[in-house]
Amino acid sequence: MKTIDINIFAIEIKKLAAEHQSGRPLKEVKTDVDEVIQSLRVIIGPDKTVQIENWSFLLEALDRYRNSRADPKWSKVIAHAIKRIKSRRSSAKFSRRRFADKNPSTYK
Repeated sequence: MKTIDINIFAIEIKKLAAEHQSGRPLKEVKTDVDEVIQSLRVIIGPDKTVQIENWSFLLEALDRYRNSRADPKWSKVIAHAIKRIKSRRSSAKFSRRRFADKNPSTYK
């Protein structure tokens, strides 16, 4: 298994949040956030267990950037990223569970 520095992706999302805070349109920033998340998905590969692990690490890293006193524009971008990542993680969990149901000997 290759080692992935999740912090690079968290920092990239943080930069995009700062761009929106500085005046860049939300639609453009959300598209770029989705591209960052998709690029991580490609790097992670098809293994659902690895996907779940890396999505969880990225959620933890982004959680450090949540702040109740943050600019609403900043918070909106971070919340969008967290929502997308949770969706990816949930899909991977569902897929892994579905695969385990078809092949019970695989996960025993």
